[in-house]
Amino acid sequence: MSQTPSSDEEDDFKAVSSANYQRIQDKVTKINYADGIADGREDVFQLSFDQGYADGLSTGFELAKYKSFCDTLATSADKENNEVDLYKKLQLGKATDQKHFKYLEHQNESLHVVSDKQKAYLDNLLGQFSTELPETSSLFTSK
Repeated sequence: MSQTPSSDEEDDFKAVSSANYQRIQDKVTKINYADGIADGREDVFQLSFDQGYADGLSTGFELAKYKSFCDTLATSADKENNEVDLYKKLQLGKATDQKHFKYLEHQNESLHVVSDKQKAYLDNLLGQFSTELPETSSLFTSK
């Protein structure tokens, strides 16, 4: 008996090796694809979170600043402060109210568009404050 493999055995070995290699290659491709998707999502989610956090913080901070100032004026000894009444007429609600955050109205738009709309809302609100609450706004404006 000869120890050398026949050509049929070599062909079978090559076919099995090729099938195994392709199966391993397919698994590696699927794993790398899934890893790429997960990494991409993490990057997008982090970027979106960072931008939303910055926009929400600036909006909430400005709203809370005016509310706190007017609340302090309302409890002061000088009860006749016209701007406190004017602030109350604005009916802004809490700084965390959903009406102040534009992402709810523009969920199908890009992050850049939503951020621009949020900034425009805040700019309009601060403009309204400076028109309707000129004394208070002048205290918050740096010179």
